[in-house]
Amino acid sequence: MTLAEQAAVNPDGFCMVMRHNTGGGAADMQVTTSESMGYGMLMLVLLAGQDEALGIDVKSFFDGMFRSVMFWDSRIRIEGRKSHLMVWQLIQPGGPGTPYQRSAFTPKPENEGNGSCATDGDLDIAYALLLADKQWGSDGQYNYYEYALKMINDLWDFCIDVESDTLEQNNLEPNYHVKGGDWTNMRLHSAKGYGLMIDITRTSDHMLDHFKAFKAVDPAHDWQKVIAATYECINQLCALQNPPTGILPDFATLDRKTKKWSPVPATEETHWESPWDGEYNANACRTPWRLGTDYLLSGATPIDDLCIKPLNNFLRKASGGDFNKLTGYSLNGKPNDDPANFYANPPLVLAGALGDQEWLNNGWNYAKNQPWQDDQYGSYLNVLALIVVSGNYWSP
Repeated sequence: MTLAEQAAVNPDGFCMVMRHNTGGGAADMQVTTSESMGYGMLMLVLLAGQDEALGIDVKSFFDGMFRSVMFWDSRIRIEGRKSHLMVWQLIQPGGPGTPYQRSAFTPKPENEGNGSCATDGDLDIAYALLLADKQWGSDGQYNYYEYALKMINDLWDFCIDVESDTLEQNNLEPNYHVKGGDWTNMRLHSAKGYGLMIDITRTSDHMLDHFKAFKAVDPAHDWQKVIAATYECINQLCALQNPPTGILPDFATLDRKTKKWSPVPATEETHWESPWDGEYNANACRTPWRLGTDYLLSGATPIDDLCIKPLNNFLRKASGGDFNKLTGYSLNGKPNDDPANFYANPPLVLAGALGDQEWLNNGWNYAKNQPWQDDQYGSYLNVLALIVVSGNYWSP
C-alpha cells in the first residue's frame, strides 16, 4: 500500500506535532513545520521505553510522524525523483477540515504548491532516524537507517554549499557551510541587498554533533569539510568581538573573495526574517543548546576559547545568574528583546556541558518547573534541554 493509500484509509496513522507560534515565517494557517517534526521525533526516540510515563506507544507515534515526513516531501529542487527532505511548512489555506498544502520559501508562481525544505528540520529528522535504527532496529515495517542515508545524501546535495559546477562557472569555490534549505541557489539573490542566498548561514543550524554522526555513516561525502567550515565560521564571528562574548547572530553572510564571515546587516527596512537577523535573537538563542551538545559529546572543540566558554560566562553575567532574565542581545551585549523561555532553556545545556554547577542548578530549577506554553517553540526547547542535561541524549 502506498503512503497516499494509507493516508486515505488511516489518516490517524499520520502523526504530527503542533506548530510553534514564534518566528520562522509561520503562517496563520500553518499546520506544522519540519522544524517542529524534527523536535518531536528527537524527543520520542530519546524517550523510547517510556510509553507508560508518556501515555502513548512511543514507537507507533514515531512511525506516524515518519510517515508524515515521507509523504510531505519537498518539491523545489529535485526533478525526476522523490526528495527525501520534508517540506518546511504545511499550511491549510482553506481552514480546518480542508486539504493541506506545501509552502515554499520563495513565493513565486512556479513554486505554487511545491514546498521547499528548511535545513534545520531535516538535520534533526535524519539524526532521529539514525537513533531509531539503534533503538528499534531497521528490519521492521520501516528501514530507518536506509531512509536516513537518503536524507543525508539530499542534505549534502541541496543544503550544503557544494554546488561546485555552478560555483566554478562563476570563479568561486564551494565553502561547505550549511545553507538555509534546498531553495537556495546561485540564481537567488537576497532582495535585501546582502548577497547570494547561498552565502548565508543560520547559526542555529550549526548542529555539529549531527554532522559528526553523518560522517560516521556516510563515507561517500566529506562531512569533515562541513565540520571544519562550521567551526571556522563560528570562530570568525566570535573573533569580531572585543572582548569575546560568544554571542552569535541569527544569520551570517560570507564574503566569497575574502572567505570572511560577518553578521548580516539587517535593519528594520532591510532584513530577511526579522530586524534582528544580525543579532542574537529567536534563532541564535538555540546555539547554547546546539554547541553545548557538541561539547558534551566531543569534549574539547576548536571553538571553546572564542565561543563556548565566553558564551556561557556572558549569559550568566548578563542575566545576573537568573534564567528568568535571559533574553535576546545585540552583538555588543545589550538586551534587544523581552525575556522568554526560548531564550532561557538552551543555556541550561551549555552550563551542564561545562559543569558550571551553580548556574546549572539555577537552570535546572527553572526548566523543570516550566509549564507547557501556548508558544510551543520554547516548550520544545525546554523538553530537549532537560533530556540532554539529564544524560538521556546520545550519538548514534
